[in-house]
Amino acid sequence: MSMQRPPLLPRFFKPIAGGPNMFDMREHDWKPWRAIFSKAFSTEHVVSLIPDMVDETMVYSETLKKFAEQKQMFQLDLITLRFTIDVIGKTILPAANDADRNAHLGAQRGYNALADCMLNQIRWHQANGDTNPFEYLNLVRKTIHWWNGRQMDRYITDELSKRYREYKVDHGGERTKAIIDLVLQSYVPEQLGLESKTSGDDLDPSFRAFAVSQIRLFTFVGHDSTSSTICYIVHLLHSNPETLSLIRREHDDVLGTSLTDLPAILKSQPFLINDLSYTTAVIKEALRLFLPGACSRAGQSDVALLSDSGQKCPTGDVAAVLTVHTELQRSPVYWPRPDAFLPERWLVKPGHELYPIKGAYRAFEIGPRNCVAQGFAMTELKVILACLVRQFDFSPAYEEFDSLNHQTRRAKVTTYRGERAYQIEEGAAHPADHYPRRVSIRKRE
Repeated sequence: MSMQRPPLLPRFFKPIAGGPNMFDMREHDWKPWRAIFSKAFSTEHVVSLIPDMVDETMVYSETLKKFAEQKQMFQLDLITLRFTIDVIGKTILPAANDADRNAHLGAQRGYNALADCMLNQIRWHQANGDTNPFEYLNLVRKTIHWWNGRQMDRYITDELSKRYREYKVDHGGERTKAIIDLVLQSYVPEQLGLESKTSGDDLDPSFRAFAVSQIRLFTFVGHDSTSSTICYIVHLLHSNPETLSLIRREHDDVLGTSLTDLPAILKSQPFLINDLSYTTAVIKEALRLFLPGACSRAGQSDVALLSDSGQKCPTGDVAAVLTVHTELQRSPVYWPRPDAFLPERWLVKPGHELYPIKGAYRAFEIGPRNCVAQGFAMTELKVILACLVRQFDFSPAYEEFDSLNHQTRRAKVTTYRGERAYQIEEGAAHPADHYPRRVSIRKRE
């Protein structure tokens, strides 16, 4: 059961990916592609991407500085989404050659067809749209989804065609581990053979459609949940000053105290990121409390799940088994002080009361269909925190936002578990109202 996705999942991903993809494929189709795409997220390759992560983080930092200088309230999630889509863009569609190595989506600085259409597609996405019969009457949503999909497909197809032509000229040359190149490498040898370099002027249409769907998928999963996680880390750190002080102290100890020198240090010594053990604990604890994703598997007639009381729960051939991570990772059955933000859980030794129970933490899921990019995501988050957590102070702005948007006229402003920054579904789970904040440049002692 750990290998199969439920049949409803492709309907959820159709507006986002446009067709069958790594996330919703059946087992026999998924296995070979998992092996191919794993190369893009190997430890060695992820470390080589740190300089690009640093460059994009510096652009993000400049955006935050502008909000600080203007003393302006803003929605942190919205600008972070554009930042994280630029980061994953360099992993999926990097510049084709050294002369153009600085090319990127540029979503932080302006319009980009792939980035903006993906962001808009997610805003118009409805998770239960294909199970709600009335949704078929929403022609506006369908039209917007069609238009965004068309623009994304055109953008990606142009890039694929350009790379394919280059590959035909020199298919024996060195290739990157970018998603687009891995897709082409899986296709071109079969088309070109070992001796010929001219076996068709363009990609096979069916393969091209498949490749476009994979690139759309990785564009989505590579930015959406990361933005949400950044917002919740900011939220938790600035709600827990002692933890904020500890993570800043670790960055001083490991990376030095000069913020001016930091980008060059991270680029020349990227493995220093692996020494940020407390930062890693902060990220894992934030993901435990505010996980942005969920997981589902297809039921099977010969598989039953056991409840905590030992009762057998048949899954059947038609059941969709959904892991509700928010409840699992806050359950007092598995977690002492489940609602407390305690990064120390991830630093204590086995036998300590806070030591996590095996299987209770599933931020990237477990088993053969776990997240292929979890190493990339953790590295990206550590780079971002290393560059920003000592530079900025964030303050809450929900009351100001609610006042400006007349929310206070309601009988009661919505909260969940005492949180105004409760999670809402918009692709991944994001903080409500895209997390309004104010930011200031930190005055260092």
